[in-house]
Amino acid sequence: MTFIVTTDLQIDRVTAPRLPAAPVEYESRYHDQFADILRLYFNRLDGVLARLNVGSGAIDGSGLRLPYGAFHDSTTQTPTAVNTAKAITFDTTDYSNGVARGTPTSRIVVTYPGYYNFQFSTQLDKSSGAAASVWIWPRVNGANITHSASKVTIQGTAAESVPAWNFVLAMNANDYFELYWLTDDTNVQLKYEPGFGVAPNNVPEIPSVILTATFVSALPP
Repeated sequence: MTFIVTTDLQIDRVTAPRLPAAPVEYESRYHDQFADILRLYFNRLDGVLARLNVGSGAIDGSGLRLPYGAFHDSTTQTPTAVNTAKAITFDTTDYSNGVARGTPTSRIVVTYPGYYNFQFSTQLDKSSGAAASVWIWPRVNGANITHSASKVTIQGTAAESVPAWNFVLAMNANDYFELYWLTDDTNVQLKYEPGFGVAPNNVPEIPSVILTATFVSALPP
């Protein structure tokens, strides 16, 4: 069973070998076989420990590379219509290991089963009009996650807000996560803004949405 993803390959669980029963009388062939089995077992253990260590001489876990993903979108996203749920999409993968954008690009697909922490932020912008409300919630494999939605209200013309929160969810292999949003006003948008200024005082671009996914723990056996 594979339980750790490293920088180059996977570490397999090492199982204690079944040792042969000793003969009544001394026999060199038995002792050679016994030693070979133990040698193979300890070589495999050495391999596991070596991959947990990146050369400092201490087993500190810094050689681990668990599943993760970081994504953002560099476009402005607008609602289809009032009170109509719409998936949030991502056009850029910043970092990825076992977590990737799927098809369509609203889907964030996990390769390995486990509990994942999905964190996001999005820049809401209202171009005109009075107060408007926006609801944001997650779906897994196309189904709403119960008790997961939040509501944000923004007021006035050119008003902006940056909602940001997270969800810890149980995911099976090849499950996909999505963020959905709905608004009661089509003047609301998830706004991308280009950067401005001159280094070292320049301001970087503002993505319309940022999402990260990090592996938290294995699922219960």
